[in-house]
Amino acid sequence: MEMKFKVPENIFKDVNYYSYIVQYQGDIQSEVSKYPGYYVIIINNKYAIVTVKREIILQGNDINLAGPHFSTIVYVKPAEMYTLEEISPLQASKAEFLTLDLPLNLTGRGVNVAIIDSGIDYLSDEFMNSNGETRIEYIWDQTISPASEIENNIVPFGSVYTKSQIQEAINAYKEGKSPYEIVPTRDELGHGTSMAGIIGATGQNPNLKGVVPNCNFVVVKLIEDLPFEAWFNVTVPVFNITSIFAALEFLYRYSLRNNKPLVIYLPLGSTLGGHKGKGILEQFIESICINSGITVVTGAGNQRVAGGHASGIVSSVNSISSIELNIAPEQKDLWVEIWIDSPNIMSLDIISPSGENTGTLTALINNTEVYTFLFEKTTTKVNYYLPEENTGDELIRIRFYDLQPGIWKLRLIGNSILDGKYNVWIPQSGISIGGTRFIPADIYGTVTIPGTSNYAITVAAYNQNNNNIVDYSGMAFINDYINVINVAAGGVDAVTVAPGNKTTVVNGTSVSAAIVAGACAMLFEWGIVDGNDPFMYSQTIATYLSRGTSTRVGDIYPNPQWGYGMLNILAMFQNMT
Repeated sequence: MEMKFKVPENIFKDVNYYSYIVQYQGDIQSEVSKYPGYYVIIINNKYAIVTVKREIILQGNDINLAGPHFSTIVYVKPAEMYTLEEISPLQASKAEFLTLDLPLNLTGRGVNVAIIDSGIDYLSDEFMNSNGETRIEYIWDQTISPASEIENNIVPFGSVYTKSQIQEAINAYKEGKSPYEIVPTRDELGHGTSMAGIIGATGQNPNLKGVVPNCNFVVVKLIEDLPFEAWFNVTVPVFNITSIFAALEFLYRYSLRNNKPLVIYLPLGSTLGGHKGKGILEQFIESICINSGITVVTGAGNQRVAGGHASGIVSSVNSISSIELNIAPEQKDLWVEIWIDSPNIMSLDIISPSGENTGTLTALINNTEVYTFLFEKTTTKVNYYLPEENTGDELIRIRFYDLQPGIWKLRLIGNSILDGKYNVWIPQSGISIGGTRFIPADIYGTVTIPGTSNYAITVAAYNQNNNNIVDYSGMAFINDYINVINVAAGGVDAVTVAPGNKTTVVNGTSVSAAIVAGACAMLFEWGIVDGNDPFMYSQTIATYLSRGTSTRVGDIYPNPQWGYGMLNILAMFQNMT
């Protein structure tokens, strides 16, 4: 990608900058560059990343609601943060995990599996063929500045390492030299390495053999959102939607050049958003997956019992519905999103634990209200998106700063009511901490974004030891669940690869999604590589998966918990005709 205007080096690592995904038309770089403190990085001819100095944001100049008016920007996505879909191990058992009855002739041959995660330990034998040749085609490390502008002009930031460079580093390692002088990327978190092992470990250690041991890998190591982590004092890795957008665009372009089927494994999720498949990331995934030979696989998320979702109905005009939000002492700052189904319109009143209230903050188009509570010293900033351009629904986004613990009430008042339905979400566990939760909470509608995309393959997790759904696995809406979750797969105590030739035990819907990503690679091999279904689409994959499930007696399928049932790879291929 040609860079017309100079962007400060390491801008995504600088805690003094905040980044947003925007949709644009025209020469956005020329326009935005006229304003000090604003920078643009182009993703494609429709989307870009706009980065703004923190001091501008603190002055109240939101890029979408205040400050300069950019005629080339047609839509700004409010900041949205993603975390990995992994939870702490329930127990460090060494039980056999991948006891799947697999068609032995389908091993992922001729299929690329892309992993958008924390990187990969390319020195592990489990990602090499028996002759020592790496199975990793590319690694894009978003965290490493390029050695030169010319060297890595295929990505907007970070550094790309090719298969030949990775092999050179491996050979140097075997000779006792430093491989990281050639390819300096590492997987410090280990999550990407572990998930790659579940999907496609070679099986040098037979106990670690993946679902598709002959697939090849394309890896994107995401850059963490350090400004957000610093501002909100978050202790888990957090990734901005901007880096995920850039990763998906890179992989899409790679698939067009490479002409091989591609499974994109995306083990990240966010609770913020409308959850109807109409958000900007869900639509971007749809635009990718309408092409033959490419699919995106993600988990349902681990938020079912986290208390991060509430819902209700405002019955009529001037009627009131109250939502109680318990704030833990550890929670100093928080975002809350209230999504109101179109064409309903509602206004908001916020009541603090001491009983002080903001008064009715009237719903007006693109209105912003700031209020500081006298006793709590908590500041709230309320943005009305009426409507939110991408979905058509009303969005009320609340930002709390210097929060005090206790029960905060969000009071919705009906202005224009048809059915009066609304949903409220706070950020996922790790960003919401210490018992911060809604009282009562709604366990339905807890599938994380982008699992709500109509084109992504979304996977729930169950305990393969007793065939029970695990309590953390996200659930679809109770009345709108068809094709939200596709299948469920085992997500408990997976023994897999860890960096440094070690093993680890992992849990979560990232595990179940990794297994299904391997199943999708099998389907692409059978269909496209072997010629049985040469024009296989993501929706085709979803249909094959739904036909290859095991179900429990007494359950009705599909349902909000299991989708169409438990993945059964053997049955999937037996039911092809």
